[in-house]
Amino acid sequence: MNNEDDGLLDPKTVWDTAGSLRRGGLALIPTDTVYGLAASIRQPRAITALYYAKGKGESAPLQLLFPPWIQLVMRYASLTDLSRHFIETVGPGGWTAIVPAKDGWDSPALAGGRTVGIRIPDAPFVHEVVRALGCPLAASSANKHGNPSPRTYEAANREVGAACAVKIDGGELAGIDSTVIDFASPVPRILREGAIAHEEVARILGLDSIEVLRSVRS
Repeated sequence: MNNEDDGLLDPKTVWDTAGSLRRGGLALIPTDTVYGLAASIRQPRAITALYYAKGKGESAPLQLLFPPWIQLVMRYASLTDLSRHFIETVGPGGWTAIVPAKDGWDSPALAGGRTVGIRIPDAPFVHEVVRALGCPLAASSANKHGNPSPRTYEAANREVGAACAVKIDGGELAGIDSTVIDFASPVPRILREGAIAHEEVARILGLDSIEVLRSVRS
């Protein structure tokens, strides 16, 4: 598929994408930051195929993409008061919250661990696909492991398009990865500073400062 921004929420585009994911296909999708490579969380073989398409070892956990629906998030994640406060305060946007996975739930997307990366992008198309599918998407940036995250459809398609059953062109994106906040540690810290500056994260959390392990902001 090749759609302009105004056509992304066309019901047929949404349902065709969800249907392909439901059948175990991979999807190339635009988010609010960079292009993503996504699989249904209910399709373990598709998640394995996602790792293979990226050339990424299965020891690295994937993000889960959600709509702004906290009840669905809590089916897969155990939120602390602080992580829930952050998610509900900041709203959809360029962040990923690392939190404990819900007891009794497992997936290849967790890469053998017990934490999960929660992401609610400011991307209505992603929200509608997840609602149509009925479960979150396991996702990563749509690039070969070690290459830059793609901000254009053309770049993403060159990287991983051959592995995708459906490909959505959302135009040129912001091009900076999400800020990853680790809430599973005793003290919150930023594993990767990206779309949201560390000062903003600290302000929302009521902290004077927050540790930053790596930054992709320029």
